[in-house]
Amino acid sequence: MKLRVIGRWGAYPKAGEATSGYLLEIGNHKILLDCGSGVLSALQKFIELRELTCAFLSHPHFDHTADLGCLQYACLIDMDLQLRDRPLRLLTSEEAEGGWSIPAMKGTYETGVNDSAAVTFEDDLTLTFFRTNHEGYCLGVRVEFEGKVLVYTADTRYDEALVPYLKDADLLITESSFYSDFNAAQYGHMNSHEAGRLAAKAGVKKLLLSHFPHFGDIQVMKEEAAVMFDGEILLAEFGMQVVI
Repeated sequence: MKLRVIGRWGAYPKAGEATSGYLLEIGNHKILLDCGSGVLSALQKFIELRELTCAFLSHPHFDHTADLGCLQYACLIDMDLQLRDRPLRLLTSEEAEGGWSIPAMKGTYETGVNDSAAVTFEDDLTLTFFRTNHEGYCLGVRVEFEGKVLVYTADTRYDEALVPYLKDADLLITESSFYSDFNAAQYGHMNSHEAGRLAAKAGVKKLLLSHFPHFGDIQVMKEEAAVMFDGEILLAEFGMQVVI
């Protein structure tokens, strides 16, 4: 299981970078976790778009979905050119049927998932979804393969109800939208202390902080999270790869 950071910013991309987007490579599967602004361009530095087999969209906020329409166009073109042998599967968070307005397009097909859903692929790869504490309907995902576990919280306030879904993860990717002295909950997010506390409560092995603010020195966030979590802490960097 390999995780590549494609986008690490909240709200909007820093110059030359991208908002939320992570490439997960497992066997023959290449799964994109969120498709924020700038992700599509950045992703092509590592793989051809036709190699993607699945994309998960945690919630419809633009910093997680802005490049989705262009991804659909890419899949349509690759299908017409016979460069893609099967449509891209889109897993979209839907509290109720018809909750999203993603247009149907050749080259992709949509599967709505909710917080009681699990999707199993060949080779015993399983994605289990859970609701996070954010504005609107947002899902995190727990990925399990050959005894290894990766969890992506997407956006969330600090909420200990999430702990069972994060429990004993080999890698936890979670947001750190504010510094420790900020009240992040009022914006639907977590600060660095809360990210570390959640990781500690869940007993995860490694913590990857991401979804960063556009002010201050984000390097400080690692120290702030370490006050609460004594495991390994990484700060997301564009192109960073973590092997699980």
